[in-house]
Amino acid sequence: MKPYLKAVPALVAIFLLVGASPAALCQQEYIEGPPIITTPPPPPPPPVVPPPVVDTTPPPGPPIIPLPTPSTDFTPVIVVPTDVQPGLNSFQDKSFSTNFNLNYLSSPKALRGVHLIPDSSFPEEDELQGPVSGIIIRHTKGTRYQKVGPYVVKMIKGEILISVKKPSQTALVITPFGNIAINSDGDAIIKLENGTLRVMNLDGRGTTLKVKLDKGPFANSTGRNRRAFTIKPGYELIASKNRLNRNLLRPKDGIARRHFKILHNAHLAISEFSLESALNASDVVADLRQSLNGTRERRILGDMAKMAAVLNHMNGVQGFSVER
Repeated sequence: MKPYLKAVPALVAIFLLVGASPAALCQQEYIEGPPIITTPPPPPPPPVVPPPVVDTTPPPGPPIIPLPTPSTDFTPVIVVPTDVQPGLNSFQDKSFSTNFNLNYLSSPKALRGVHLIPDSSFPEEDELQGPVSGIIIRHTKGTRYQKVGPYVVKMIKGEILISVKKPSQTALVITPFGNIAINSDGDAIIKLENGTLRVMNLDGRGTTLKVKLDKGPFANSTGRNRRAFTIKPGYELIASKNRLNRNLLRPKDGIARRHFKILHNAHLAISEFSLESALNASDVVADLRQSLNGTRERRILGDMAKMAAVLNHMNGVQGFSVER
């Protein structure tokens, strides 16, 4: 007998003991339980974004442009006792005193535009030399002047613009109040009308424009009272045989001015003018602009325009006003 047959009776006995038939054991029922639901893990929290930082720094203001330091070399010498009298005592013109505030005119800031020089530094007629090709004169209608030499012009009346460029060195203008010397790289407007002289430095730097007043009311101006000095660009000298008044100090010529200083018993004044307004309002500059076909004219206008931009940047434009 085969060995596996010997185990059959034992298996049958086990089935009988448990009370189940072999078929039942072979056909066990599978009961499906409830579905197992797997919950996914919660998503991670969103990253915390800090609130935007608001810049509370105020925007930068306009650049602070330092103004040039007033020169003190000129003040103690050119100011005479009549210049420093308080109030309106230095003026006897009643209409002027009533309608105009002298305190506004007596601004020491105007003295920044002038610098006293010794008489010996002023050129004489017989010292002038060099080429004359760089000397240009433009004038308004009705102007009268005489050319008394290759470098010398005598002003009779009217308005001229005189320019001196290299290779020329110096030009001299004779007036009833004294002489005016314009060195190379200088441009100036000179106006003589009804006994009043105006000298406006347009772009001459340093000692380019010199004035020596020794005639008329200034005939006795010697020693500490002498009137030889330089004028800086953007400043105007006013000399008159009569005492100055509002109309002479602030003419209705379309040019903006500020900072006046009255000197020499009201026969002399220094003021600051807007070069930009002068380029737009001056008749003699308009005459020069009509000749733009020339290279020299373009150079003169270019130099004046550059200087106007420099003066606006360095000194600012506030305070200028045009007399209406």
